[in-house]
Amino acid sequence: MALKYKIVSTYSPGEGKKGKQLWFPKITGSSQINLREIAKILHKRSTASESDVYLIVKGLVDLIPELLADGYTVKLDELGTFRLHTKVNTSDSPESVSEKNINKLRLSFRPDNFIKEGFKNIKIEPDKSK
Repeated sequence: MALKYKIVSTYSPGEGKKGKQLWFPKITGSSQINLREIAKILHKRSTASESDVYLIVKGLVDLIPELLADGYTVKLDELGTFRLHTKVNTSDSPESVSEKNINKLRLSFRPDNFIKEGFKNIKIEPDKSK
């Protein structure tokens, strides 16, 4: 199976519709797969039952936010790394810095090289469905 794209347009940044029209490919047909469906696939590829796979992955999903809240960076070998970052306001002195300087928590995910290597074999072709 191949990744599909369609051709879409935009305008030069900051110029609006008076700017130069630019064209680019946009990935289409992206659909979601849920945890239950993933468990079914993994069950077929292993000796674990579907419910065992589901329980383990669900447990991991529940555990990751707890570990992040405890200050850990969560590295799942061959999958990637989850880490919390903050969006902050600066202060004029160390004494005036507090948790009030933190505006927002952000979650980042950096895929492992194993996952990145999998992208090299993806076939990309035009979406001719429309």
